[in-house]
Amino acid sequence: MSVAPPQFSIVIPVLNRAGMILRAVGSCLRQDFSSFEVWVVDDGSTDGTAEVVEALGDPRVKVLRHPTNRGVCAARNTGIDRARGRWCVFLDSDFELLDGALARLARRCDGAPADVGNLATICTWDHGPDTPSPTPAADLLLDYEGYLRFCEGLAVSAWFNCIRREVLDVVRYPSGRAYEGSFHLGLAKRFRFLLAQERVVKIYTDARDRVTVAPPRAAMKRMLRDARDSAEDAERVLQEHGDALQRCAPKLHARFVEAAMLHHLLAGERRAALRWVPSVGRARRGATLAATVALGLIGPAPLAWAKAQWIWARHRRPGSAAA
Repeated sequence: MSVAPPQFSIVIPVLNRAGMILRAVGSCLRQDFSSFEVWVVDDGSTDGTAEVVEALGDPRVKVLRHPTNRGVCAARNTGIDRARGRWCVFLDSDFELLDGALARLARRCDGAPADVGNLATICTWDHGPDTPSPTPAADLLLDYEGYLRFCEGLAVSAWFNCIRREVLDVVRYPSGRAYEGSFHLGLAKRFRFLLAQERVVKIYTDARDRVTVAPPRAAMKRMLRDARDSAEDAERVLQEHGDALQRCAPKLHARFVEAAMLHHLLAGERRAALRWVPSVGRARRGATLAATVALGLIGPAPLAWAKAQWIWARHRRPGSAAA
């Protein structure tokens, strides 16, 4: 006899977070809404993270393992492949579902128009303002161009994603080490985007290995490792969405052009990078562009070192999330 699929599949990608993964998983198990499953995708951890989760012995929680680290988006895709829920909830390992979160999400999902692919919600942080920032005062239901214009006006574009399972048969996260910008643009092009006035998740900034605040040596290593995939992803965005971005979100378009140039330089692909320099120059002239190109032409390592030092210094300023 077949078993009805749950309302939610909660996908948690994780790497070397044995000391904090139970906060995220435990927040799922405490929910007063029972129609869910949890897929923890261990992305090549070496600290026993998977064993910590398996020791719970809860049948609602299943662990999938990558033998080697493949990146957060690849881990999400692995979870999607096994997900049975009608909606996929993407909970990172430093997130925590708030009390009653799934019950509130279920009500919103049940009432969402059929062409909504992503029912996103607002994020609350352990300190600092809610995101996205500026935070809308009411629900937003956006088509493709409306989504681009909305993103153009954001200072911080972070929200919590709850996505229809069948949508993920059409649009997938990048298979390599690029992050999710191209995924969300592809999703918005094919399905409407709903940002609901709900706070169902809290994000913690207490992990020492957060991508945005990694020490310079670790950040440099990651940049060089991920550069080729990130360059290819930026190129795909500009090919598929370039005209619409130029029309509706020119600042966002400029950021993807700059990303394509930067990541090609970090990958040692000078000729590919130089193709984008004139386009970057139209949006950003001056010493920053000149220094980036000069360092990149010397080699990927000097550029990665300089960028890692700049990021570290920015996040150590008083008042920043890392300070």
